[in-house]
Amino acid sequence: MAILLVCVAVVVLVALDLTKRIELGHPVWVLLTAAGYFCSVLWTAALAFLALAQAVSGANSLLAWGQAALAALPGTLFGLYVLIKANFFPLARHPGASRAQKAARLLDDGLFLGLPLQLLLVGGYGYAALSLHGAFQGPLWMLPFYPLVLAVLWPMLHLVFHVAIVAIVLDPLILLAAFLIGVLWTVQEIFLLHGLIRGCLVTKKSPGMLVLHILLGLVPVVNLILALRLRWKLRAAAREEAFV
Repeated sequence: MAILLVCVAVVVLVALDLTKRIELGHPVWVLLTAAGYFCSVLWTAALAFLALAQAVSGANSLLAWGQAALAALPGTLFGLYVLIKANFFPLARHPGASRAQKAARLLDDGLFLGLPLQLLLVGGYGYAALSLHGAFQGPLWMLPFYPLVLAVLWPMLHLVFHVAIVAIVLDPLILLAAFLIGVLWTVQEIFLLHGLIRGCLVTKKSPGMLVLHILLGLVPVVNLILALRLRWKLRAAAREEAFV
């Protein structure tokens, strides 16, 4: 029943977008879609875990596996629709939008995704580094590398009996978190790189600067600063185009 309601909601949103009642390429809708996909993956993972528990107990888990597979479809398909629509048709409700405005919209979409995602990742990494520094009592220069050391040591810790038991619970959660981070990071990069390329072309930057922007667009935090800086230039370019 819940899956059916989600499918109906997705169909209604797509229909509203096609009839131009709403604009799913708007940064707020892009952010809400990402949050919805996040919840969809968690929901699918919970159903898959339930199906696995039924299979281990010897019960018929075919229906549970089917529900888990169906639960993954609405969020994935809707997310792909929003991603494609927002990238290929930025400012679709505004046919007279300039190139600068379209590039700025792509950067806005990337920033709306990138700011909370990178704040969470960088903040979490920093918290883990400080916590591990307190546990290891090592030198301060090792502070940024403690989480990386733990990532290397974690497979070795599986050899310890009690850690191996804990890993049965933690490993699926780690894999799930890695999958979600990977997908959301990729979507953020699609928007940011697309916006950076369009923005560089609008502001008539040299080929070397374009390549530099693309390379820096792959670096965490730096890509957000670069996008914000280019966003201000695009706003000025959009004003100039409006007066031409």
